[in-house]
Amino acid sequence: MFKKIHSTSSFFLGLILLIVAFSCQTEDDGPVVINEYLIDYEEVASFSGQELRVIAAFAGFSEYQDLIEYGLTLYTVTYFTKFRGDQVEASGVVALPQGTEQFPLMLAAHGTIADNQRAPSNLNFSQINASGFELFASFGFVSVIPDYLGFGASSSLVHPYFDYESSAQSSVDMLKATQEFLTEQEITFSNDLFLTGYSQGGYVAVATLKYLDENPDELPNTEVVATAAGAGGYNIRQGMEMILQGTTYPVPANLAYLVYAYQQTNNWSRPLTDFFQEPFASQIPDLFDGSNSTGFINSQLPTILNDLFQPDFLANIRNSSDSEFLTALEENSVHDWAPQTPLRLFHDIKDDVVPAEVSENTFETMQQNGATEVLYFPYDLAPTHQEAAQPMYLQTIPWFNSLRDF
Repeated sequence: MFKKIHSTSSFFLGLILLIVAFSCQTEDDGPVVINEYLIDYEEVASFSGQELRVIAAFAGFSEYQDLIEYGLTLYTVTYFTKFRGDQVEASGVVALPQGTEQFPLMLAAHGTIADNQRAPSNLNFSQINASGFELFASFGFVSVIPDYLGFGASSSLVHPYFDYESSAQSSVDMLKATQEFLTEQEITFSNDLFLTGYSQGGYVAVATLKYLDENPDELPNTEVVATAAGAGGYNIRQGMEMILQGTTYPVPANLAYLVYAYQQTNNWSRPLTDFFQEPFASQIPDLFDGSNSTGFINSQLPTILNDLFQPDFLANIRNSSDSEFLTALEENSVHDWAPQTPLRLFHDIKDDVVPAEVSENTFETMQQNGATEVLYFPYDLAPTHQEAAQPMYLQTIPWFNSLRDF
């Protein structure tokens, strides 16, 4: 059964404070190795399993204490990936368990951010910017946490929000870079791979799974064992049409982010005034320049859709006549295929940010396509979209642990 627990913010406040106390900056002086994807890495913090258990007890997260098996060491990593045919430098965090076992890899995809300082690799210990997935290394996984394009080393780019190609490609390339990093460090690792994420991260996890199913040679000698995704908005067109049929939306930053990112990523000639009312059309580029949090952006945009968007744009979405925008939503959706490995979809039925019907439709579509190992877990255990991640992970961690091959 699901158990309702508190928000993770207090837990990771304690985590960051502990990192402050035990953090260390080191440079590796080992032999030079030429890698295809890995550019550089740096150890930024290390602490023991006992220290983590103390944090869990102190912060009121006793549910995690029995799951913590190992200490962990954090590394920031930079690596090469491709974006629209060009090679670019990207970044992220690798959290490595402290143990001698051959640990499996886990892609851990974070939710929506707009502020570059919130990128996982920007480990500023004076701020609370941990993704939360760092802790998964203490459960026995090499936790691979991409920043996403548009953040960290690639912060000069506009983040390609809910873009299938870049979401999957940059994630797979970071997994490749992590394997090169582990090999260079002479750390043995399992060929098993787990994928997980919540909200935008749920979308990224499923996008990566789809990409690997369709391109099995991208990660040779690596087997996807299982995927757990929560509230991911996989059928983007369905989600946007449902939201834009309404009159208000509580997080207008997400909608503005998607429209602006699609205009930029796809090099559309349409000006922002085709989509947004003024003064918001003129403000959008500065709001999403990487210096503002999603909370701040939400405070600057109206929750009333008729105030934010141009009437013609809303009408054309509602009557399905904006073919350019709707086609882009369809092309980047990741619901209409048949996963070949176990996939669990989680969604709180009260979610007012991503409609739960999107996960239900994804599950039904995958079943109709012949998928036999996809399950849908609706629940009603959290007051907000953000807090609904915790019931999911209290189920996901034991499930993943049961599938580890050691």
